[in-house]
Amino acid sequence: MIYTGDILVLKNDNGDFDIKFENGQPIFTQGLETYVFLAVFGENYWGNALEKSDSAKMKSEFPGIIKRNVVSDQTKNDGTKAIEKILAPAIVEKIARKITVTGEIQTSFRIAWLIEIEAIRDKGIKYYINWEKGALTANLLRG
Repeated sequence: MIYTGDILVLKNDNGDFDIKFENGQPIFTQGLETYVFLAVFGENYWGNALEKSDSAKMKSEFPGIIKRNVVSDQTKNDGTKAIEKILAPAIVEKIARKITVTGEIQTSFRIAWLIEIEAIRDKGIKYYINWEKGALTANLLRG
């Protein structure tokens, strides 16, 4: 069997990252889903050690923003900007046509971000990131 693309990485119910297997083999994707998870949450992404160009390294500011802040318009706006910034190369590299990030304060303890990506090669995807001080969940919806 020949596999192309990237191993699909998803968050499980415990908030940890998992790789799903089917018949003993990892499920592969064209890379967009895994790219988003690593870009947004990969504060210290291991692949940076292999990248020679500083401008090509993934350096997400999002994890730091939600670690040290409280629910506020500033945190919501900073989180939105950080997600937009780290995903911008997907448009330059022609992985996505359009990326829209919106943040919403849902309660005095919770901010939700929606990332909508219109992909070039594949169906689009949507990520819902819900952050309550001390807890983070992320869910993926395809096309």
